[in-house]
Formats: sequence, structure tokens, C-alpha cells
Amino acid sequence: MAVTLTMKMRANGRTNDLIAASANCRHFLNRLNAKSLGAAAKRYGKKLKTFAVIEQNLEGRLHYHMIIDRPPHIAGDDFSALIRKQWRKTDFGYRHVDIQPMTSDGWISYILKGRQKNGCLHDHIDWNHCSR
Repeated sequence: MAVTLTMKMRANGRTNDLIAASANCRHFLNRLNAKSLGAAAKRYGKKLKTFAVIEQNLEGRLHYHMIIDRPPHIAGDDFSALIRKQWRKTDFGYRHVDIQPMTSDGWISYILKGRQKNGCLHDHIDWNHCSR
């Protein structure tokens, strides 16, 4: 699934930054893994395959562009609803979420684009939230 997760700029008296954003994404993925993979996520450390790139828009709002591999036992619409629900349960999860099926390599090219990224592309890939 091609996913864009927009983040709140502030929550619970805290300002969002790259460290808080990464922790928020980790919390989201832990919740998503537990809900979509069940006991196997905790018992065997099973995780969804993910790739995450973080960006900041012109107003300073952080957002993640992600590829999240949908488990075959969950229908696309159900998985999209699960992503939205788990994202809203995080501290910095903002209401703007876009989820599309991956139909081509266009999404990969888009999330690796150079605009909106200051510095090296490598610095914008959130390696903590990329799995295989």
C-alpha cells in the first residue's frame, strides 16, 4: 500500500521534531503489526514489510511517505481502515491520511524525489522503520 501519514505539529505540550516523529511512527507500526499479525507479532517478532521516508512541507509539518505490505489475509479496504485507525491512536497522528494501492513503481519514484528534502536523500529515509 502507498501511504502518506501527516503529523500534528504539537501534541500534549510537545513540539514534533524528527526524533518525536520517529518514535511516533514506531508506536504506529507496533500497533499496526499487533492488530494485523496478531500474536505472531509479539511472540515471534513478525513485522509487516515497510519502507518509510520522512519529509517536511513548507509550513513545517512533518509527514511520512510509506510503503506498507498488506498481509494477504486482510482485504485492501479493511487494511486501509486499520491503518487510519491505528494512526489516529498515536500522539502526533493527524487526520490527513492518504492510502492507495501500489499499482506501479511511480510511488517509489515519488517518495524518493529530491524536492522538499534538504541535504542527502539518505538522511530522509527512516531506516528504523524499513523492514524486509
